[in-house]
Amino acid sequence: MAKRDVFSEYGEIKPLKIYLATDTHYIDPSLCAGSDFFMDMVKKGDGKFMPYCEEINRAFIDKVIADKPDALIVAGDLTFNGARDSHITFAKMLGEVEAAGIPVLAIPGNHDFTINRAARFLKYSYELVDSIDASEYIKLYGDFGRLDSYDFDATSLSYVYELAPDLRILCVDVNTVQGMPGILTEGTLSFVKEQLEKAKEDKAYIISVTHQTLLTHSELTSQGMSFINNEKLLKLYEEYGVVMNLSGHMHIQHIAVSDGGVPDIATGSLMTSPNYYGEITLWGKHLSYRAVPFVVDDIPDFASLSKQFLWDNAYRQGMESLGGTAKDSDQIDETSTASDALAAFFADFNVSYIAGRSDQIPWDEDIVKKWKKTDTFVPEYFRLVKKEGARNFTIFDIDLQ
Repeated sequence: MAKRDVFSEYGEIKPLKIYLATDTHYIDPSLCAGSDFFMDMVKKGDGKFMPYCEEINRAFIDKVIADKPDALIVAGDLTFNGARDSHITFAKMLGEVEAAGIPVLAIPGNHDFTINRAARFLKYSYELVDSIDASEYIKLYGDFGRLDSYDFDATSLSYVYELAPDLRILCVDVNTVQGMPGILTEGTLSFVKEQLEKAKEDKAYIISVTHQTLLTHSELTSQGMSFINNEKLLKLYEEYGVVMNLSGHMHIQHIAVSDGGVPDIATGSLMTSPNYYGEITLWGKHLSYRAVPFVVDDIPDFASLSKQFLWDNAYRQGMESLGGTAKDSDQIDETSTASDALAAFFADFNVSYIAGRSDQIPWDEDIVKKWKKTDTFVPEYFRLVKKEGARNFTIFDIDLQ
């Protein structure tokens, strides 16, 4: 359990429960229905279980409404590729949560304002469609945190939401600079500092939210996962005592803590096995984070299907890096080639690491030695994960003393 002495003079928080989803990557069914092109693309993608995107997001919204947490945070990459129709439909789904009396706090991600990437997928091809800009985002998503906020930034889509008299949620947008997703501007930095000053004066705890990670979590994720000027934001957080930062973007369940004691918890994508959402519970002077696997009850064997989809994707990557051709997973047996065995181990490894359970990686040193003889990225991947140590990144507790 992490301890933060900076909060010794703060009061106790009444019991609260917050749900968090990130990288929901919603696509309106009208943009991909019946498209062989889309299905082939996602099968060769990064393992997001996009064939069931509608079902996953619909079921999650229903769960939130049924469970009635004190708030739902949606931390960016709301849509698959920023298509306007996807934004319109997803905003309506979030509106159902608000209508049920549950505050929704949303921020955009790097996929949500796209130029020449928003698309409708046809049978064997695609065509570009309109995305949205920041002003249209406010029209669609303004009710989800910004318009009823404690205060908001005039230079970005950042805002502060007062969830309780002694708890504020600081949502920091770094993705609306035209053509430059992932940059924290000086204007937004000034807004953040002003809000941290106010919170300190009022002895209000701050939980912050970014889409990209606040910290560089490891050498493995050092490129492109955080944002420009993240170190300036971290300096403020350490100075003023931010409880923690909630992020996503990596599609890997992971936790890092700065030298000054600020945790950055990156929740895995809702669309990627094991389809985590975050559950943050606060009571007294304690905070608990848990990554919870989400299951769509109406889809038989959903967890196994989603895991297999991710496994197949990693296996294909492994075989391609070895110059081979991937088989169907049910064809891999004792008669398979050495390349099949190496690729299958890589897939097992990747599934465990993405789930934030490096402590469950089934290390096979003989296969690792064989991988080291290949001219691929995989041995370095293994080395960096082993360097991190065996960890369970799905749980984190903070003592706010």
